[in-house]
Amino acid sequence: MSAADLAQANAAPGTPAGSENGRVRSNLEQLLAEHHQNHPYKICPTADEAKEQTRWFLDHASIKISYDDVMMIITLFVLFGPDFRLLFFSAGADDTFEFLNALSFFLFLVELLLNSWAKTEFFETVKNVKKFKPRGYFLSFFFFLDLIALWSIIFEVEWLKEGTGMTFMDGSNGSQSNVSFRAGRVVRMIRLVRLVKLYKITSQRRREKKMLEDLKVLVEQGRMGAHEIEGHFHKMQHQKQSKVGTDLVDMITRKVIICVLSMLILVPLCTLEQETLHFDKTATLFHDTLNRDFQSNNCEALTTTVKDFLDITTLIGVPANEDDTVDSPYYVLGISFSPDPGCSDTDAYLASTLTEDFSEERPEYLKEVVLSSLSGNATTITFSQKDAAQDGAYFSILLTCFVIIILISMSIAFENDAQQLVLSPIEQMMEMINMVADDPLEEFDFDDLGGTAGEYELKVVSLAIQKITTLLRIGFGVAGAEIISKNMSTHDDASSGLDPMIPGKRMYAIFGFCDIHEFDMCTEVLEDEIMTFVNNVARIVHEQVTRWSGTCNKNLGNAFLMIWRIGDEDELVDGNTRKRLTSSASGGGGEDEKTGHINVDLKRLPGLDTLSDKALFGFLKVVVEINRDPAVLGYRSDKRLQHGGQPFKLRMGFGLHAGWAIEGAVGSLQKVDATYLSPHVNMSARMEAASRQFGVAILMTERFHELMSKPAQDACRRLDVVTVKGSAVPMPIYTYDTFQNQTFPELMAPKGTGLSLVTVLKKQAENYTVEEWNKDQDLQQLRILATAEFNKKFKEGIDTYLLGNWSKAREILEECDVMMKDNDHGGDGPSRTILNYMKNRAWICPTDWQGFRPLTSK
Repeated sequence: MSAADLAQANAAPGTPAGSENGRVRSNLEQLLAEHHQNHPYKICPTADEAKEQTRWFLDHASIKISYDDVMMIITLFVLFGPDFRLLFFSAGADDTFEFLNALSFFLFLVELLLNSWAKTEFFETVKNVKKFKPRGYFLSFFFFLDLIALWSIIFEVEWLKEGTGMTFMDGSNGSQSNVSFRAGRVVRMIRLVRLVKLYKITSQRRREKKMLEDLKVLVEQGRMGAHEIEGHFHKMQHQKQSKVGTDLVDMITRKVIICVLSMLILVPLCTLEQETLHFDKTATLFHDTLNRDFQSNNCEALTTTVKDFLDITTLIGVPANEDDTVDSPYYVLGISFSPDPGCSDTDAYLASTLTEDFSEERPEYLKEVVLSSLSGNATTITFSQKDAAQDGAYFSILLTCFVIIILISMSIAFENDAQQLVLSPIEQMMEMINMVADDPLEEFDFDDLGGTAGEYELKVVSLAIQKITTLLRIGFGVAGAEIISKNMSTHDDASSGLDPMIPGKRMYAIFGFCDIHEFDMCTEVLEDEIMTFVNNVARIVHEQVTRWSGTCNKNLGNAFLMIWRIGDEDELVDGNTRKRLTSSASGGGGEDEKTGHINVDLKRLPGLDTLSDKALFGFLKVVVEINRDPAVLGYRSDKRLQHGGQPFKLRMGFGLHAGWAIEGAVGSLQKVDATYLSPHVNMSARMEAASRQFGVAILMTERFHELMSKPAQDACRRLDVVTVKGSAVPMPIYTYDTFQNQTFPELMAPKGTGLSLVTVLKKQAENYTVEEWNKDQDLQQLRILATAEFNKKFKEGIDTYLLGNWSKAREILEECDVMMKDNDHGGDGPSRTILNYMKNRAWICPTDWQGFRPLTSK
């Protein structure tokens, strides 16, 4: 019963299926409820109930025969019909069977043509050009099997066989009859492939029946109405099987068919073929003849009978070549009589013809037949089966070798299919997971793994794993590397459950904090466009910092925390370097008495000057790019962002500091952020906030400044000596001058190199040297106003201010402010900050002045 029949059957008579209000029975649920109420479930019906159901069946039952049913019946007929004809029917039924075979032939032919037309895409469009490239049933493996099966039916229909000229298997010649009969049976075996179709039809019907049963359960549970059955059934029928499953089943089916057909065709060739040796019947006939001869006491007749018997068995034993001659009978080795008839001629003939001593022959070669009669006469005949046994052994070796080849080849074939379509992709996925677990921060090119997943769903899963691991790396960043590694590891018991809340660990890094100025105003006026605005800025920040060896940690909307990771504390203070790196020399080394942790002197780490230079270099490149990127420059003409008709200019502040932090997960199982917590992280944020007070783009601590190379340090200027909240230790602060109110030229790849701009910029960062501070055009353009004369004058003013001579410092710093009148703020921000500080104290240096001041900003 189809879904439509099911839905219709559950509607009241005269009522459309699925109708609701005003109907007697509106859905299958009501009908089933009434049915269960009126007909409670019983394991075995009573006799009266059985009679009632039988009467209903006889009066109302109908049988529907589908196309599949017809083809199934015809398939069974062509498989078993020829044998049934020989077993159960007389020759008069041959015409009927020939007609049915002819009908089967034409029905199969029509099916072959219809499948070739309906289940094949004949043309493929390539660049708007149609090419004949059939894909589907036509010319496929199963097409040729059906074609061969169709061809085999021709030999069952006399007029088709004669019309096509295929009479070489008619078996009309005596000697050829048996061969033709056997060949015909082998050809008919090809029709067995149609059993695959029978299996698929049966499986499909079984699935549909299971679907209908599931739908009935849903209706009974009230989760579905009768009018919904058709749609759900149609959806369940058209659930697409996975491509890997389809191809795997197809490959296995083809190989099984090839294996079975090979065995059906080749096994007879590897089996001994000879005339059946009826030893017992032959001996019985001989014994009966001898009894008559014994009774007549005719020795001449007895000798003749023996000669004829030996001649016949000899001829039977030499069927290959009639011209061959033998000296002794081929099969009979010995004949003895009891009692002895006393015929000398017979005894002489047997003595000269047979070999009585055959005790050395193998028992497998001998067959002894002993016959006796009521009169007491007994005949013992010993036959030789040596040649037959040896031929049988030879063919048995061939058959064993053939079976071994079939088993090994099929095992390899099935293993290769499973390996290619399932196991290799799964192993590839596991390798991907292990690679990410071992090094979560590495950007792997999984295409290098190769693999054989191809176009299949397993390839989609592989790509999904690649995307998921990439998203994990992007989402968690450097701080979450251990979270990813621990939870993705497949070793030991690491994969037992999700545990993102791993303990934190102490590490060292350069921390950079940057913030978008006037972000509140931008958010208010841009509204839903603020995301695009922020992401344009984030793109520039992330690209430049990543290019210059940094990583992104936090995206806070208007602010970004960037990390240049130095290493874990355990890595930096191993046995060989512990003493050297923890020296108490300037740099804050030594052991923290409160925590017991080792304060690593970062200045003693080799190669850290290059990493520090890159940190500052990356932030300076961000400053340049926000004044050169077309997407960001486009906001200058946005009237919503303008003040008094002046174009909006994006400005950002940057803070840099170096030190330790606790790296780990913050949050809960509902939401986790992998980040860094420590006073040193807060210090970089304080530097960014203080950069606004000093009117500079970048502010860095002395702890960071002293890690850089000498050329990088020379390019910076000291602005002040301050103490920050929570610390009474004076700390010099530095900046790198940036003049942003200018046009920066568009970057272009060098001509003639064949390299892209991205590649050139990447190589610049990878091949960084300290000469970049003096030859990079962007940096030179940023510091165009920070001349040697200005730097000398400002240094003099700051030194004077720190020494307490504020009156002289005032004069010098006012000159510095004038020298920077063309700057972004119309003067020098640091000079104005110091002047304002002194002005607020009436230009009089306090008596307790010690050469530093508290930083009023956060």
